Amino acid sequence: MDIGGPTGKHTLYGIENASNIRFSLNYGLTDKLSIGIGRSKMNEHIDGNIKFRFLEQRVKGFPISATYYAAAAISPVANIANDDFNNRWSYTHQLIIASKLNQYISLQVLPTLVHRNYVNQTILHPDNGSVDQNDLFSLGFAGRFKLTKRFALIADYFLTFSEFRNANNNYYDALGLGVEIETGGHVFNINVTNSSGIIENDFIPYTTESWGNGGYKLGFNISRVFSF
Repeated sequence: MDIGGPTGKHTLYGIENASNIRFSLNYGLTDKLSIGIGRSKMNEHIDGNIKFRFLEQRVKGFPISATYYAAAAISPVANIANDDFNNRWSYTHQLIIASKLNQYISLQVLPTLVHRNYVNQTILHPDNGSVDQNDLFSLGFAGRFKLTKRFALIADYFLTFSEFRNANNNYYDALGLGVEIETGGHVFNINVTNSSGIIENDFIPYTTESWGNGGYKLGFNISRVFSF
């Protein structure tokens, strides 16, 4: 729920009415390969993903790491638009290019493709006459600046390339700012973002709120690593 705007004060600035919740479980098959499953409140998406790191940064060697990430999500909710089972699917392909510049600063560049099996192409953009596209290309940027061993500032931004998806048609690029706290066993992530979506299948196509009009939301993530 939005923190700003006219509705913020009626929901304790978003705390009383969560716009999205996601539970996920990821398992590392090897040091380079992991798989995962998750379920989101938004669109009731059930997703599966795979991540493979094929380049590894070394202290006195290659300066970057590179990982391929792929995900498939399905919405179990039927409506007129997606009543066909195939129309409920969407997919993400992403290249995660990362570099730890020093002990304080880490950066990522994330070329991303989101494909949705169904889009409504009967709606025209009021200004340029464009229509929605099944394939959306986006370029993400992320960074982390560690202030202490256990506390860091984080930020991420995704620029989506689409004539249909711009501010004149009430679509915006996703921007998030936050902090990361490590407690030894858990990692806490507290962020403020203009997107309700958590997975790429949601926040790249469907960010419809702007920081400028108070459409920013409070996000809270907890991750825990288990070793067997």
